[in-house]
Amino acid sequence: MPAWEGGEAARGEAYCVLLAAEAVPAENSRKLTEEGTHVRSCAMGRRFQQHNYRYLRHLIQQSLEDSPGFGTHVEVDGKISRLDDGLWHENYWFSIQGRGLPAARTKQAYVLRLLNQCEDSRSGSEPRDRLVREAETLQVLKTTDFAHPTPEFICFVDDEMSRPIGMIETALAGFSLHGSKERTTLKLTSQVAANVHRLDVERFRHLPRSDDPARHVRKRLDELDKALFAEFSLANEVLEWIEKHFPSGYGACVLHGDLLPQNLLCDWSASDRDNSLVGIVDWEMTQVGDPAYDLAIVSRGNRKVLGMKEGVRVLVEEYVDSGGGPISLTDVRVHELLLVLNWLEEAWREHQESQAGGHGPDFHEDKLRSLFGRVAG
Repeated sequence: MPAWEGGEAARGEAYCVLLAAEAVPAENSRKLTEEGTHVRSCAMGRRFQQHNYRYLRHLIQQSLEDSPGFGTHVEVDGKISRLDDGLWHENYWFSIQGRGLPAARTKQAYVLRLLNQCEDSRSGSEPRDRLVREAETLQVLKTTDFAHPTPEFICFVDDEMSRPIGMIETALAGFSLHGSKERTTLKLTSQVAANVHRLDVERFRHLPRSDDPARHVRKRLDELDKALFAEFSLANEVLEWIEKHFPSGYGACVLHGDLLPQNLLCDWSASDRDNSLVGIVDWEMTQVGDPAYDLAIVSRGNRKVLGMKEGVRVLVEEYVDSGGGPISLTDVRVHELLLVLNWLEEAWREHQESQAGGHGPDFHEDKLRSLFGRVAG
């Protein structure tokens, strides 16, 4: 994995687009003030919303000093910068300095991934379980000959009850492909997916597993609320179509689970004309299952995928050309429909509970109708 290096100009490349950074006081942040101690014991969702960078600095330094290879004099070097958030995490970029630290450690940038406590409180143990699995996934990846750079897991970050609330990993060089809408991005995404799917499944026994694509689809269907099909006649039509188009003929594989462009970092300085070095971050959704699922996460049932008409067709063609398994456009469509059914169920449930914060069920029903018309028409 290429080490992150460089000064202020190079820092723009690290991990993904940096959000506005907040200055951190220069006082000795290794000792928490009374206010800092209070923040740690309060609801952490409130702490994160206030962007208490003084506390984050302490949390980072304490965690690294407890980790092998960092010593007892670690300091955050300069500002802590907020990155784009993940599904379950808030992400922060930083670098370090310290007496006796190896040069490789001080030249490397790092990312602190903290659980979003609002999501954690609503979702029970799932976010924390994903965090632990992601750390193990990163460690297993480092024992393989995987073709893409991935973060190195450094350590967990624990709360006052010694429960993991986050982790620290190395940052990767490169620019996010987010916002890049062209066939090249689809091709790179397909190549990455094909390479992920070639990983040895037996080395990832810690991951949730569906033993074959048909079981993966069945599992996703079983997770839907049966009341959804009583409420929406269109959902019933979609269900009948899916039941007739179950995947077959190929095996399950390791899935990244979130191969969106923002999780792919292209290091142009280490790439040549014919081969782009693409790093992969955010492995929290990794599982074993149907390879078509990874492509559906990218296409999402949209008419245009990354700005391209018939982009889902291009995605599948490029995937097969890159050595991926023999999946079909229909296999991907099945998972697209399941995605939209899931969004419809979530919006319907929130609407019933008067907690609607995004698109209402009508929006997702219209999207399902549009997608189903293209799939079954």
